[in-house]
Amino acid sequence: MKHTQYKISFNIKPILLGILAFFSFAIANEAAFAAEEKTINFATSNSIAPYFFVDKKGGLQYELLNAALKMNHLQLGDITFATNRRALRLVKTKKVDCLINAPSNSDGLFLTQSLIEYQNSVFFLTKNKLKIDTIQDLKNYSLIGFQNADHFLGEEFLALSKTHKNYNEIASQQNQVLMLFSERIQAIILEQRIFDYYRNQINNRIKLPYQVTQVILFDQAPRFIACHDPDTTALVDEAISQLKQTNHYQQILLNAEQGIYEITDPINE
Repeated sequence: MKHTQYKISFNIKPILLGILAFFSFAIANEAAFAAEEKTINFATSNSIAPYFFVDKKGGLQYELLNAALKMNHLQLGDITFATNRRALRLVKTKKVDCLINAPSNSDGLFLTQSLIEYQNSVFFLTKNKLKIDTIQDLKNYSLIGFQNADHFLGEEFLALSKTHKNYNEIASQQNQVLMLFSERIQAIILEQRIFDYYRNQINNRIKLPYQVTQVILFDQAPRFIACHDPDTTALVDEAISQLKQTNHYQQILLNAEQGIYEITDPINE
């Protein structure tokens, strides 16, 4: 009886590739899972409506940041509202991961790209026909700035603020708008979206619907995020990059122009 031997032959290359693909997939899944589990906590200043609302989860910057992090499987954790100095200290002492609206010279911290830009401007009642074309023209009028404005608006304005006898700064941005419309002050310096927000908020308290002139004397101010950990900074920076490449980024900005803000849950104190 003749026996025929069959030689088993197979190509090991596809098997090795399959094993490699399996482990690559497993590692990628593990990395994605780890990213999903990462929660990043932030600190920012007390009163910056409509960018953040202290009493609820919402506001223009909140929506942008939340959308960016979600796209990259990151979680927006707690937001601590504090004075500028305390907020910076919370990050530097590593009690909070990142600082929103960090100054560009935040020593010891790592900066992301700008999430959004602020436009600080001068506002006055159009009927008063103030002649303001340069920063130096401001010395001719009574003026109220937001708190620490003299440190945010450049060297020329800082020098002027030191000699301007009718220049003051106050913490309440809503009061700035009220003082303008009640004609207790000739001009105010405020961020454009903040002015629009508070003007709408106090409509029922304004006796006459005065027209307002906006004068842009200052460059747009980029709003950086600073973190104490470079790896966290890289994650947030990449999240911002990806969001800016989508239509969702522009849609959030357009909604804010119409006073539409997505509010989620109230913030638990």
